[in-house]
Amino acid sequence: MAHLICDAQAPKPGSTLRAESAGKISRMIPSPDGATPLQFNPLGIDLLSRNLREEMNRRPRTPLDKVQTFPGAGLYALYYKGDLDIYHGLKGSDVPIYVGKASAGDSNYGDPPNLTEPKLFSRIKDHRRSINEAGNIDASHFDVRYLTLDDIWIVLGERALLRSNSPVLWNTMMTGFGGNPPGQGRRNARSVWDSIHPGRKRAAGLLCNRSYSSAEMSNLISAAISISLMPADELRDKELKEFRNHPAKMIWQEAKGAGNEPKSLLVFREDVFLEENNRFGVDLSTVEWELAEIPEPTTTEIAALDAPEG
Repeated sequence: MAHLICDAQAPKPGSTLRAESAGKISRMIPSPDGATPLQFNPLGIDLLSRNLREEMNRRPRTPLDKVQTFPGAGLYALYYKGDLDIYHGLKGSDVPIYVGKASAGDSNYGDPPNLTEPKLFSRIKDHRRSINEAGNIDASHFDVRYLTLDDIWIVLGERALLRSNSPVLWNTMMTGFGGNPPGQGRRNARSVWDSIHPGRKRAAGLLCNRSYSSAEMSNLISAAISISLMPADELRDKELKEFRNHPAKMIWQEAKGAGNEPKSLLVFREDVFLEENNRFGVDLSTVEWELAEIPEPTTTEIAALDAPEG
């Protein structure tokens, strides 16, 4: 005997809401003794996640360049609507290209946060400025949705949005958009985001990406978008797993050594190294490097960590 523990609402015809994988929210679960119904938990993680995701999706999309100051912390999602061929699959869809958040902040004395501060708007504004620095996109190419929340719900809501739209492009394969500016000392690589969207001051003079040529980036971006547009089912889970484990062949890395000064480089794919750095106008005349044997390939997921998010 089975008992229905939660009856999820069916999506309306033409709805842009995406359903969770079958069985996560609405399912028939046999009770342990075949007769006694399991207790329904209205505060279960699955239900809370669904509520947060659906509430976010009910919020109107606002042109990113038109967002005005508002108070509070919470979540936001960017949606691409421009004409770059590389993002063609996302245009006209309701799949976000980036999911971000801003918390209200903590007090060591346990004081409540100041909810009048525009924490979420400030984060959106910073990212809008970052987009406008790039040479081939600007804020008018994007819409934004945002949802103000208490801090306790922000991480759960972000996780729900990322999971239901995975892989969210600028959060996964194209890291670097929301990351902090690179520090000094080590040789910093250009992120995938700054390779596709050159122009930000923070990326000026950086060496090419450590793992991908421009052609390899384009292929991975196309694959990621295709997966994110798939229905949430076992096939998408399978494709996503293969994508995350796709091999990434290193182009270069900094040699090991003591101290914080820049080290010489080990170059594994010389033709790609020279071509990519020439594409960004990087002067290699003062860079010491030597050819080395290509190490074992890493994966798309690990390679993305080269540009940690902030």
